[in-house]
Amino acid sequence: MLDFHSSLTLPAPSRADRDVANASKGHCTAFAVLGEGAGIRVKAESHLEFCHLLLLNAREDVVDLREQVRFRHRRIEHVFDIVATLATGKTIGFTVKPEIRLLSGRFLEKMGLVTWHARKQDFVDEVRLLTEADIDPVDLHNAKILAAVRRPDPDAEHVARAVASGLVGGRSLQDLTVATGLHARGYRALLRLVRAGVLRTVRHEPITPKTLVCWKGDSE
Repeated sequence: MLDFHSSLTLPAPSRADRDVANASKGHCTAFAVLGEGAGIRVKAESHLEFCHLLLLNAREDVVDLREQVRFRHRRIEHVFDIVATLATGKTIGFTVKPEIRLLSGRFLEKMGLVTWHARKQDFVDEVRLLTEADIDPVDLHNAKILAAVRRPDPDAEHVARAVASGLVGGRSLQDLTVATGLHARGYRALLRLVRAGVLRTVRHEPITPKTLVCWKGDSE
């Protein structure tokens, strides 16, 4: 039974500068909640954009993501699919395009002009082009898992830290989960530690309960 008296925080609204159609006959559109805690709503105009949003969301050095960000300068106008702010304060404007859309060279020529003006106007520090070739299936699989554990559980995470702290060598997430005594809550708490970079996977592989992790700690 739902407790309507308990506190409930809704995701923050999308900060996109333009709308994305709810549906399209020609391609996928996506709507999701990313970020930390209650999260923020994001929308993508293609499956490729959504995959890159997930990958950037999983990066430890990314502290803020915006999608569909409009840049205007005189006669130049371009909507960046994603703008990411890094922990260093650097901002990167990402444009996402399938490789087949780049064959004619026209889009690349346009982006050269957009990049020059966007950097000159201090709109972003850097511009990058992303395609399907930039997606590692393992990283994408793991990014989806880590995106699903955005809500903190402080008590469970405290127990998970105590169990995993100072871990020498690798130990499976399954074994660590058993050690927490918290079942599913313990597993999610351990994934939260992986998301935060406190735990690291020993091998580059899709995360499963059998995945070996090692202790990294809160700082290098």
